[in-house]
Formats: sequence, C-alpha cells, structure tokens
Amino acid sequence: MANFCAECGSSLGENFKFCAECGAKIISSVQNNSIDTQHNTPGDPTYKESVEILVCENCGDENPSYNELCDGCGIKLKGTVSEKTVEVKQPVSKGVKTPRPHKHAKQKKAKEKIKTHPPQKTENEFDTKKIYLIITVISIFVLVILFSSGVFDSGVTSVNTNVNPDQSSTSGINLGNLQNISNLEAKLNANPDDTKTLLELAHLNNDSGFYDKAIPLYQRYLEKFPEDADARIDMGVCMYNLRDFDNAIIEMKKALEYEPKHQIGHLNLGVVNLTLGNSDVAKKWFQKAVDLGPDTDVGKRAKELLNSHN
Repeated sequence: MANFCAECGSSLGENFKFCAECGAKIISSVQNNSIDTQHNTPGDPTYKESVEILVCENCGDENPSYNELCDGCGIKLKGTVSEKTVEVKQPVSKGVKTPRPHKHAKQKKAKEKIKTHPPQKTENEFDTKKIYLIITVISIFVLVILFSSGVFDSGVTSVNTNVNPDQSSTSGINLGNLQNISNLEAKLNANPDDTKTLLELAHLNNDSGFYDKAIPLYQRYLEKFPEDADARIDMGVCMYNLRDFDNAIIEMKKALEYEPKHQIGHLNLGVVNLTLGNSDVAKKWFQKAVDLGPDTDVGKRAKELLNSHN
C-alpha cells in the first residue's frame, strides 16, 4: 500500500526512506506515483495504477523512473525502466503535491557543511610562513648584535672643539639650519664689516656640516682677528672633517702660538695625529692636555685616550 509524508502530504514510493518533496524521514513507505500514472477508477477509495520504476543494482530497492540516485542506498541508478502495477489508497487530504526531481538529502547536507567551514590551510602554506618568520627573527637578532658590538661605528675619533670632547662632531649635514644660514648671509651682505655676524655664520656652517663653506668664512674673520685661537681651532676642525689633516695641524699649532695653554687645541692635535697613525706624537699631545688640567672634561678625555693607547 502507498504511504504519504506526514510533513507535507506528498505521495511516497514503497521503499522511500526520505520524502522526495521535503526530505522528511519516512519509517514505512510504498512505491511513489509516476508522472505517467494511469488511474483505473479515479475517485475510488482504492485503485490500481501502473508506475515506471528503476530497480537499484546495489540494494534492490525500486525507485521512480525519474530518480537519478537510489532512495535506498544513494548510489547512481542504472538499468532499464520497467512498469509495475500497484494498488494505491486514495488520499483523504486534498491538495497533494506532485513529486518532482530533487537532489539527494545527503548531498544537500554535505554542501551546506562545506559552505559553513572555510578551507583549511595547506601544510606547505603553513611551513612557508613559519620559515619567513624564523628568518626575520634571526635577521633582527643578528643586526642587534652587530650594532651592540660597534661594527657599524666609525673607527676614527672626530675632532671636537666643544668643552665636552666626549661628544663627537657632527659629520652629516644639518638641513634644519638652512633658514638661519640664509638669514645670516643676508645680514652679512647688507653689512660686510659685521665681524660678529661673520663669525656666527662660520660657526653655523661648521655645526651644520657645511665645512667647505665655513673655512673661507673663518679665514675672512681671522684676517681681522688672527689671535682668536678658538676660531682658528674651529677652522682646523673643519679641515680635519674634510680630511685635510696637514692644514688642520698647521692651523691648530698656530692657534697654540697665540694661546699656548689652549687645552682643546692640545687634545685635538693628539686626535689628528692619532688618525694619521702617529701614535707616539699623539700621546705627547694628550699628555700636555692632561697636564693643563686633569680634572676638566677635556683633561679627563685626554687621559682616557692616553691610557687606551699605552
């Protein structure tokens, strides 16, 4: 006898385990009506009808001829369509829906599962990212070691005319002073005899790293004030930074002629000679700087350099 779905009222096949219309699970079922059904006595409580079926080669279940997959085991149906006459009980309820082809319920659930779960990363993708991370960490670690060990530090001690020689002179160009330099140049052009502005402009070019511009300004100033040992020492520092070591030594020694106890002059002469590889000469200048004042910052720096090269 035929059975009907308790959920939607659709007519069910004899061996259906799920409703072909809504997918509800069926406990007991009979063979489903075919689209080509021919009623013997329509309207009777019971009647016989001829249906087209496909018998599953795997489990032996009879399926409607339009099924692509077996309702019993789910495999793809093969074989020849045959007819079978069955006795069907007329359904009491009205408006029974005609079954239509559909995808297997198991296939539908499988697709829904795929949509809700994103694809997993492959093992190769994970390994590649892990390798890049390890290489990055190692590179950073190596750079930290190199910087801390002083590999990137300059091997030459810069000459410094400041009171605190522990700070090395700026070897780069400071572009932040360009506007101030421009203002001083305009002021000096308006009054070429303004020696105060002239010296200030020389110092600013020196501090900004424009050593080649600072030197002629110092020379112009020293023509009027040759006894200014500080200005002459500063000009010697510019020459040193341009690696004109011979002229740097000449100007620094000339500064000491005007001011023999110029402690920074002695320290800087030691640095220039040390850079040239004249270690013995350098130590004599460092010792003179210490003798002029061992407790000053310049004297302490000279003593450190002296001890480190003994």
